[in-house]
Amino acid sequence: METIKIIGTEARLLVLRYLFDGPKGFNQLLRETGLSSKTLSSTLKFMEEAGIVERRIVGTRPFKVEYALTSKGKELESIFKLMGQWGEKWVLNKN
Repeated sequence: METIKIIGTEARLLVLRYLFDGPKGFNQLLRETGLSSKTLSSTLKFMEEAGIVERRIVGTRPFKVEYALTSKGKELESIFKLMGQWGEKWVLNKN
């Protein structure tokens, strides 16, 4: 139940999906997820506070920030893959 409280929104699942591919900047996540700026910002802040995402400053001129999964966040990838496999079997195939 606690896991669902942390990752159980569409926005958080989308952010995870794209961060599994590696660190991303805010604007890149904005484009890829299709979330509004406000939703993405609050989602990243929540996930950072939960210890799933870390915010890194990677450049100062111009100022650049990227978001990456922590080791805690990376461990969710196997669960995410299992959910995808279940979806392919039971949702996409309509069995």
